[in-house]
Amino acid sequence: MKKYLLLIEDEQLWERFKSKLKKDINSEIMDLIKKRAKEDK
Repeated sequence: MKKYLLLIEDEQLWERFKSKLKKDINSEIMDLIKKRAKEDK
């Protein structure tokens, strides 16, 4: 798997996102990617 670089300029948005994480950041991002991929099919 390739690694990625995540750049977020809005610090408040990032803090809100981090506060809602139930798992580690990688798992959460992978879940979002899988969800989006299913929607596009």
